[in-house]
Amino acid sequence: MTFKLDPKMTLGYVQLRVQSLENQKAFYKLLGFTIIQESATEIIFGSGSTTPVLILTAEEDVVPRPSRTTGLFHFAILVPSREDLAHVIGNLLEIGAPISGAGDHLYSEAFYLSDSEGNGIEIYRDLPRNEWQVELDGQVNTATEPIDFQGIMALYNPERAWIGFPTGTILGHIHLNVTNLDDAISHFYLEAVGLDLMTNFMDSAFFMSAGGYHHHIAANIWQGVGAPLPPKIATGLMSFSLILSSTDELNKLKQNLLAQNVSFSEVEGDLFVKDLNNNDMIFYTQA
Repeated sequence: MTFKLDPKMTLGYVQLRVQSLENQKAFYKLLGFTIIQESATEIIFGSGSTTPVLILTAEEDVVPRPSRTTGLFHFAILVPSREDLAHVIGNLLEIGAPISGAGDHLYSEAFYLSDSEGNGIEIYRDLPRNEWQVELDGQVNTATEPIDFQGIMALYNPERAWIGFPTGTILGHIHLNVTNLDDAISHFYLEAVGLDLMTNFMDSAFFMSAGGYHHHIAANIWQGVGAPLPPKIATGLMSFSLILSSTDELNKLKQNLLAQNVSFSEVEGDLFVKDLNNNDMIFYTQA
């Protein structure tokens, strides 16, 4: 029987290596993230709760991630409703946040920007699942259509107090630049980790998930086929976490990784798996 990752899996947090902790701290506070914990080398942010969703880590001799390399395309912050999306975007426009694009993806409405070190950020809301366009083979149709900006912003209420991201905001998905969409990608994400391929977008991007979601992880070759990995000490993605619903599900994953010859390490019960960009995927259960 083909292994499938826990259908109740959700993403936890994303960890970024940064050059300037102070500059990035100011940027993300302005964006609506709230500080949960802070030290001289690391800041943990929440988004509408005290659950970590973003970790910024400063290290010595960090260099900017070179262009045309693998790594983070964007991390995506999911708000609970269209009204919440209007609330967030309306306030970001008020402060002149560097929003660089937007799109209707048929299953979501999304806005895009980048932080001061070039890390991509998506802020989006999902359409109800019964409105997604699902093919007979289970794949979910996607596109980038013009967003209904006027319809969204008609829901913006300037009288609603701005205290940051609304309650219920989570890390919705991670989108990566990779070297190739090949057998190695399929083996790692689909056979070993146990995700489902939800969309093969024009043979240039795979959108993968657990439990029928449109995607928890995407991988594209838009930096060029054969793009190299960045230096180990470059800015950008260090790790991201995936929360499983039970110890039993975590053990099932562990056994499948062993069966598929994918190495991992264990730290206090958490599984650390290196993805194909040499970032840590950290699997654990919610305490």
